[in-house]
Amino acid sequence: MEGCCRSCMPCCRRLWDWCWPGFRYPRVPNHNTVISNPGAQAAEIRTVSGDVRVPTPKKRPVQLYAALFDFEARCDDELSVREGDKLSVLEQRGEYVLAKKVTGSLQAGLIPANYVALLQDEFAKHKWYYGNINRVKAEKLLLAQQNKDGSFLVRISESHSDEYTISARSEGKVYHFRIQRSVIGAYFVSDKLSFGTLGELVTYYQKNPRSLGVQLVEPCAQQQRL
Repeated sequence: MEGCCRSCMPCCRRLWDWCWPGFRYPRVPNHNTVISNPGAQAAEIRTVSGDVRVPTPKKRPVQLYAALFDFEARCDDELSVREGDKLSVLEQRGEYVLAKKVTGSLQAGLIPANYVALLQDEFAKHKWYYGNINRVKAEKLLLAQQNKDGSFLVRISESHSDEYTISARSEGKVYHFRIQRSVIGAYFVSDKLSFGTLGELVTYYQKNPRSLGVQLVEPCAQQQRL
């Protein structure tokens, strides 16, 4: 009724406003309106104060699991694993977990929950792991007289707390290689080759120095706390 009265007798607008008070929403703009910058992305919206970029959500560190036993899939929904396989658990489903392999075929499927276990921080046991030291400290340690070419260490990345860096001495200089994490928790320096654990990555590049470009011979000789 309100719409009919307003359209038939617009001259009585004040009367209609008195009869039907309340907030009236503005008209929706025509969908054929041309945007001044059609190439603009949603992450860059121009406002009166300038361009504003929406910050990228911080990536949560991925928890890594290991298969405790061999398991053969009995249907298409299940995942075959071998003891020691590294997995990323996506969700719990009753007595099963939906898991995804972090290396190799990257397949996903259901596994009995009691067949997997969370891997704790295993890096501290390695002599090459120096934890939370910065680039300058790493270079000072590696260039000390106790170390020669081929000395190396692994440290937590200064810019990404859930990633790591290999610092290695070669020809009297120190080179740094960022170890990134994939969305399923795998470790990699090159996106062509990933590993389930940090230890596996280091061992591979120790045996294949050409892949990294420098030799990883011995862990840094000077102790971490010096």
